[in-house]
Amino acid sequence: MGRAKIALRLTRLDELIGILKGGDYYTAADLAKRLQVSSRTVMRDLNVLKMKGYPIESDQGRGGGIRLHRQWGVGRLFLNYHEVIDLLLSLAIMEKIGSPIFLSNLKAIRHKIAVSFPEEQRQNIQNIRQRILIGDLASEQVSGTYQEISHRPENPLYEAFFDMKNLHINYTDGTGSITQRVIEPHYLFLNWPAWYVLAWDHLRGDVRCFRLDRIGAAKIEDKNFKLDHSKNFLASIEEYTAPL
Repeated sequence: MGRAKIALRLTRLDELIGILKGGDYYTAADLAKRLQVSSRTVMRDLNVLKMKGYPIESDQGRGGGIRLHRQWGVGRLFLNYHEVIDLLLSLAIMEKIGSPIFLSNLKAIRHKIAVSFPEEQRQNIQNIRQRILIGDLASEQVSGTYQEISHRPENPLYEAFFDMKNLHINYTDGTGSITQRVIEPHYLFLNWPAWYVLAWDHLRGDVRCFRLDRIGAAKIEDKNFKLDHSKNFLASIEEYTAPL
């Protein structure tokens, strides 16, 4: 077996382990489809993992299949929501710009990250990731005026975004005028290097885009909002970006 084939198989074995760490049952056909190989290849790979000591079990009954033993001490990532979203977002940006070095591994890496979290957290992480959108490079005009923003985890905007709470802000527009707004931060999106928040603006009674570097003092309010997935809401940023 050549080096290229060996590397490919090792990569596939890693991805297979990542899938099985999810704790769900899979049929050989399911695994073959996800790995884009034959069922026969999957069975050979499973035998290799068994020989390496992985406690793979199978249940032939209805609703059963192949999985790692539930009591096996699979590794978990000790990251909070902020950290995992930063990590997934970094991967998404790399994929968007078409990295010539790491692009082939991003899918497997994202999957391994996702399945390393307990089941009850995965949906929350996925929901948050879907609220972060990646566009293209900002225009020269925007890039030339965009100011570096705070990346402190206690930033009220980030907390309001994650917890889906209304946020009271002081906002400076392009002319230098300052207004006080109460916004619902539904989505964040990036046109590198400029970050924006797509929000419902209670002052205007409509959807508005706010550049993060123009948001001044901010304070979280107690009131929660419900996420708006409507096409009309998202259509307001089509000129900037599209969901990844």
